[in-house]
Amino acid sequence: MQKLVYLFSVTSVYFFITFSQLSYSEEINVGLEPFPPLINEDGSGLLVDMLNTLSAGKNLHFNFHIMTYGRAKKDLKSKQLKLIGLTPYKLETEDFYEYGVELSWQIDTQVDFFSLNEDYFNIEQLPNGSIGTLTGNAEFFSKIVNVPVIKFVEVSSLKQLVKMLALRRLSVILFERVSTMSTIKELNIENIYYKKMGIVPASLAVLNSTEGLMLKTQLDNLLLNLNSEEFFSEFINYTSMNDSGKVSIQ
Repeated sequence: MQKLVYLFSVTSVYFFITFSQLSYSEEINVGLEPFPPLINEDGSGLLVDMLNTLSAGKNLHFNFHIMTYGRAKKDLKSKQLKLIGLTPYKLETEDFYEYGVELSWQIDTQVDFFSLNEDYFNIEQLPNGSIGTLTGNAEFFSKIVNVPVIKFVEVSSLKQLVKMLALRRLSVILFERVSTMSTIKELNIENIYYKKMGIVPASLAVLNSTEGLMLKTQLDNLLLNLNSEEFFSEFINYTSMNDSGKVSIQ
C-alpha cells in the first residue's frame, strides 16, 4: 500500500510539473514599447518577426501588447506580463533588477539628441521640462546624460514627441535614432538636427521568478541560433551614419 501511495505521489508531482511547463510555454503575454522598425505601433516589426520565428514549432505562443515602457515595467512587476522590451541592457535602474531579469541577448541601438536648433544640444543650459522622451525613460536617460530628471518631459508616443518638438514645445528630444528618424520622415518634418548621445544595448526582460527564469533559459537557447546581424540588417545600417547632421526626410 505504501508503495502505491509513493508511486501515486511521484506520478502526481511529475504530472503537475509537466502540466505547468506546458501551460507556461503556451501563452506568453509580451509588452513592447513602439520602436520602429523593430516594434511598430500596429504590432508588427523586426523584433516581433524574430520572436515569432523563434516560437515556430516550439509550443510557444506570443500575445503582443503595444504600450509605453513605463506600463510594461509596471505590468511585468505585477505579473501581468511575462516578457517586456526593449530594455537598456544591464543599464536599467537598481529597483528594476529586483523584479526583472534580461535575456542573454542584445542589439545595439544608437541614441541621439534631436532639435530644431543645434545650440540646444548643450542640454546643461536648458530649463526644466524642455527635454522630451517616451514614458518610462526619463529616469534612465537623466543618469546617462547626467542632468536632473526634472529637465525631462515624458509622453506616450513618438509621434506626439516629434510634433511637440516641431511646435517648439520641447527644445530637445532624446531617444533612439532609427525609431525617431522614421517618425520624423513619416510626419515629413524638415530642418531637424541630430547629434549622437551614445550606444545603448537593448534587450528583453522576464520576471525574476522561477517561471520567468524558465522562459529566459528557453529563449536564450533559441536565440543562440539567430544571426542577429543578418536578421536586423535594415536596422543596423542606421548606426553607420555620421555622428551629427540634419535628418533627411527623403
